[in-house]
Amino acid sequence: MGSLTAHGYIAIVEIVIYVITLTYSITNCLRYGFKRQAGWVYLSFFCVLRLCASVLVIIVEKSSHPSSAMIAAEVTVSSIALTPLHLALLGFLTTSAQLALGEIPENFTKLFRLCRVVLLVAIILGIVGGNKLADDSVSQTGHTMSRVSISLIVGVFVVLTLVTLYFLIFAQLDSQSRALTIGIAVALPFLLVRIIYALVNAFSSSTANKFNDLTGDWVIYLVMGVIMEFIVVAVLTATGFKLQKYSGKEKMVDRRSALEYELRQAGYGVHGRALRNAETIE
Repeated sequence: MGSLTAHGYIAIVEIVIYVITLTYSITNCLRYGFKRQAGWVYLSFFCVLRLCASVLVIIVEKSSHPSSAMIAAEVTVSSIALTPLHLALLGFLTTSAQLALGEIPENFTKLFRLCRVVLLVAIILGIVGGNKLADDSVSQTGHTMSRVSISLIVGVFVVLTLVTLYFLIFAQLDSQSRALTIGIAVALPFLLVRIIYALVNAFSSSTANKFNDLTGDWVIYLVMGVIMEFIVVAVLTATGFKLQKYSGKEKMVDRRSALEYELRQAGYGVHGRALRNAETIE
């Protein structure tokens, strides 16, 4: 049985952090609704993938003779884990647009839908490519699929960056939607570093390259991979708090609007004493 290297100990830290994050994300999914808070759903999915990848790292290092299939599985899970992070960003960006515009313009709706389809294709290619590499570590088809997968993710990242900048510069954002958009903008540079790490790894066919998740330089892996993901998740979690506040405010507005309507129907003025008394009773 092998002993853990720096990569293995990093994996243990990841397991601890992502178990906590996953619990928090699932709690918010249940509390605020899976459809409404799509960002939490994608963060939960990301946490599950990172947990799987970390467990695989430990299994590989504990094995005296790890199979190429196990190694390929870890690399595949790590590579497709970038996808839910992009989906979470896309979900928060959609919410920001809804807050600012009320109804998202059709062109943005189509663009966001296209991004989701592209990310789905990226996941499929990443999985299929990883399976081919498991059968043959030098499979050109497997490497090509993996490279196309990460390239599609890069394309979506560029779109998200441009749309975020457009909202910040040109859109009339209220304080709530601006806070959400700024949170997304803060996460993007760290996600870019993580993407660069994945790109270099994908376009190197050698398992001995410094950017390999399992056998590469652990310092590069920690700084460009693990820490960057930690920061992105932390920023998105903080951004999620904005969604919670928005949901609470929206419910208060809905209750007040319903009360005002009922009082109007009863012949009371919306700014009169009767309304204030009713609100006090509520």
